[in-house]
Amino acid sequence: MASGQGPGPPGEGCGEPPEPSTSEQQVARDTEEVFRSYVFHRHRQEQEAEGAAAPADPEMISLHLEPNSTMGQVGRQLAIIGDDINQRYDSDFQNMLEKLQPTAENAYELFTKIALSLFESGINWGRVVALLAFGYRLALYIYRRGLTGFLGQVTRFVADFVVHHCIAQWIAQRGGWVAVLSSHNPILTVLAALAVVAFCQFVVRRHFKS
Repeated sequence: MASGQGPGPPGEGCGEPPEPSTSEQQVARDTEEVFRSYVFHRHRQEQEAEGAAAPADPEMISLHLEPNSTMGQVGRQLAIIGDDINQRYDSDFQNMLEKLQPTAENAYELFTKIALSLFESGINWGRVVALLAFGYRLALYIYRRGLTGFLGQVTRFVADFVVHHCIAQWIAQRGGWVAVLSSHNPILTVLAALAVVAFCQFVVRRHFKS
């Protein structure tokens, strides 16, 4: 699987055609299922690892996934990679969200602004994984502050961002989401970990410099 740098920043110079290609449209359709599967498996991993210390989100637990679907397997694979990332860098995500203080009213604006920061210097698979991880953490953060039913909105945030900022085009050019299943996991994990560290440091430095 190609893991090289893509065009950047998203939305600039990505050569987006007037009409998305068939493969790009397929990536767009698959994104929500990939993210839901990622969320389901990531949340279950946390529950198994932390037990009572990790409050359950019933909406994540009860997600309806297609059994044995390819995109479900992709989401699960990315969650396995995300497990290692979250164990190492969960405090970075938490600190960033505490500083951002997202609410239902400002979540979309914050998500888009932060996601653009993540892809500011280009696109690679590590940053795509970090995007899913950030979407998951955002949904969980808002749920734990008393707002239920927000996961569906975050799922749409992720899908819309992928479609409108060249990510879908980039993924399609590399064979679609299914390319994750043939990736070299250690390499992808390193890329994602580096993306998370740089992402959190960059966001805090840019938005909370004072």
